[in-house]
Amino acid sequence: MKEPRNLVDKKIRRHRNTALGCRRVLIIRLQLLGAALALPAALHGEISADSLAALPPAQVSITAAAATAEIPLNRLATYTIKLKWRGRLSDIEFDPPELPQLANFKIAGSSSSNWVGLENNQPTSIKTFEHSLRPEGLGMGYIEGMRVSYLDKATGEKHSLYTSRAGIKVIDPLREPGEAPLGLALTLGLLVCAALVALVFQMEARAKKQEAARLAAHVEKPLEQEFLEELKNTVDINTTELKEAFASLSKLLRRYLNRRYAIPAQGISTQEAVEAFRRAAASDEQTRHIEEILQTCDLFKFSGETGEPARLARAYALAENFLQLNLNWRNDAR
Repeated sequence: MKEPRNLVDKKIRRHRNTALGCRRVLIIRLQLLGAALALPAALHGEISADSLAALPPAQVSITAAAATAEIPLNRLATYTIKLKWRGRLSDIEFDPPELPQLANFKIAGSSSSNWVGLENNQPTSIKTFEHSLRPEGLGMGYIEGMRVSYLDKATGEKHSLYTSRAGIKVIDPLREPGEAPLGLALTLGLLVCAALVALVFQMEARAKKQEAARLAAHVEKPLEQEFLEELKNTVDINTTELKEAFASLSKLLRRYLNRRYAIPAQGISTQEAVEAFRRAAASDEQTRHIEEILQTCDLFKFSGETGEPARLARAYALAENFLQLNLNWRNDAR
């Protein structure tokens, strides 16, 4: 069965339109591919002489700026320098730029990047230098102006570009995460300082008190106090060794007379010691007591008798009373 003629004509027209559409799409794709292949050559100067002549001379510029006008003391500032040229890119050759001169900043790090593309339908290249700057103190910091030189190969001429001096104000540091607020930190610091000051004063007061006690302990004892303590420590009236006790008592009393009245402790008899004591303006009662003590001690030191406890007790009491009276007199004289 044959199809109607008008239906066949419609199919033919439809196939014809489809072929034309495919042809147009193919042409557009070829044009895009040619443009894509031509772009790198245009960007790098690898284009035909006619196309190269059509490009304008290279236009070169420089910009430099800080990211912010203020920076906290504990943060890094960013300073960016951009070199840009368009046109015949291969005609331009830059000298490597030097590091910027800084005031109140130090360079913490540097980086660079390149970009090549079309801008306003012209080949364009941008070289970016970025410096991270660490503040050194509060106040103004500065990045001095820079000079960047380049060679124009088309003319063989050397040119220079200049940046302006830039200033950044360094402000108070920011609080770090987990860091105590400044007011609380100051309060705690003041409390710690106050506690340390109080501790120092307390230690000084304690040291002074200890020093005073030490000095008081080292104050020279009265001579009588010294011999009273020695009497109690060396002569035991309850001892069975009576002869040794009488000898110790005699030596103690003679040493006291020597130190107190400059009467020789050895080499003189008891009678000579008593006479010397009497001439020292002593009272008759004290002289009798000294004479009785020394004679009693001599009796039992040089005889074969062992001694009597009652006689030792009396001699001890007389000596103790003699020393105590002199001590009281010395204290009253002060």
